[in-house]
Amino acid sequence: MSGRDSRVKRKSIRALEAEGQDEIFPSAASALKRRALSTAQQVSVENEPVMAEGGIDGVSVGSMDTLKISDASAFKSSAVDTPKSSNMSNLKSSHRSKVIESPKQIRKCNKAGCLSDIPICFAGASERCSGMGYTSRWYHLTSGEHFCNDCFDHFYRTTKPGFQAYCNWRDEWAANGKTEPQIKMFMQDQHLPFWVQCTKSGCGKWRQLSKDVVVNSEFIAFYYCGKKGNGKKENAGACTLAEDNRVALVFESHWIETVIQPPLLQSSPAADFLISYYPDGVGMSATNNVVLMTKEKGVCDDPENLWKLHHPTNVNKNFQPFYQPGEQGKALSVRPDIMEFDEVHEFPEYVRDQAMYLGIRNMVVALWYRNCKEWLTPEKCAAHLVCRGLIRILCVCELRRVLEFLTRKGIINNGILNMPSKSVVLPAMYQKETVVVIGAGAAGLAAARQLTNFGAKVVVLEARDRIGGRVKDDKTMGTIVGYGPQILNGCVNNPISLMCEQVLLIYCMHYCNSNSHQPKNK
Repeated sequence: MSGRDSRVKRKSIRALEAEGQDEIFPSAASALKRRALSTAQQVSVENEPVMAEGGIDGVSVGSMDTLKISDASAFKSSAVDTPKSSNMSNLKSSHRSKVIESPKQIRKCNKAGCLSDIPICFAGASERCSGMGYTSRWYHLTSGEHFCNDCFDHFYRTTKPGFQAYCNWRDEWAANGKTEPQIKMFMQDQHLPFWVQCTKSGCGKWRQLSKDVVVNSEFIAFYYCGKKGNGKKENAGACTLAEDNRVALVFESHWIETVIQPPLLQSSPAADFLISYYPDGVGMSATNNVVLMTKEKGVCDDPENLWKLHHPTNVNKNFQPFYQPGEQGKALSVRPDIMEFDEVHEFPEYVRDQAMYLGIRNMVVALWYRNCKEWLTPEKCAAHLVCRGLIRILCVCELRRVLEFLTRKGIINNGILNMPSKSVVLPAMYQKETVVVIGAGAAGLAAARQLTNFGAKVVVLEARDRIGGRVKDDKTMGTIVGYGPQILNGCVNNPISLMCEQVLLIYCMHYCNSNSHQPKNK
């Protein structure tokens, strides 16, 4: 049946229901109600067959539509002596039974492996949105997230009111991204609901937010069940409500296989660092991470120098955590657009489609260099992980793995910081081992400190009667003479530069509170 015919039939059903004939034609608004009603009436018809007055013996009215053509003559001869009013009553009963026996069934999602028995349209954009009822086609995004054919037409058809919004988004995406804009990508980027986890102790339930709630990192960091960001009255006992059943599906191993569009982060902290890349090529949305271009006299705006214009103003210029296009051999930097060898070994499940991992990793690295004075925790990072749909639940769960891997690698959470007591980086099997560090120089002491932060037992061996290695000052001549290194070659991403930035916080607080000039002993 074509879409036009189905719309006409649904309209006629509503009209009959308005005329008081809903017992013959049940409403098409609720698929579950229609299924339950039809099933109950089918059972009653089968248990109590009605014989036709003047019909063929042994044939019920409910089965008149299944009579063979060869029995038509017998039926006709038997109906000759039957009164006209009786025949009309039989035809009405037959028509009623036929409608009950063949109701319009619920259409399931055609995506192979989809776990949703009854799809529900999340968009609700069209006035004729099917909700959880019947639609001519379901469009699949994930198991638990679909939109109906009427909402598809609302944005995709040129005569529909939502077509202009789709065109505006498509033009913006094509101008900033490298992937081809599609209607499913549009629905994921603009209309999928947000899912946020309650931060109250003892709760931790995931809740789906309404469309009118503005989601940002501050809202996520302090969210609790029942919180309304649009000024509406809050529900005090919302934590006692059960969690949505779709949340449990996300933690099943094969759920990720049903995701057809990778998550692209919105308002990512890495956007300013990655101005030279396409946003959707480094795990970010092409419409929510656009940095306004500015021009400075004497500086070329080619990709190799563009990042210099848009380096975050509150970040040290020596902190360059990502390789820019054409760069090579920069210490402690990562490729933002591809997984490195050790990452492929640690996260082989993301090798085929790397967008999700790249978005999470780039966000974590950018957060660390934006504030290297505090230890990064999963809770701090989760507040900046903004993306739509159920996939955010999986991203938050994977965030801990990515954070621990980058910490072990030495990309983040290093320097003079102490790891919080509740944080665990090394697996339990390695925490009982003893690590021996030979040499108490700058490298040996830094390694011993980092391993101690990880929870390992460390023993440092030094042949001299002092620590520091080549770093030693001689004051016997009345002035300070350095025995060891005096010049640090290369300040970009140098661990010493990082520690200076971390110590500078303590010094600046002392300097500002003293209301005086720089102390002489500094």
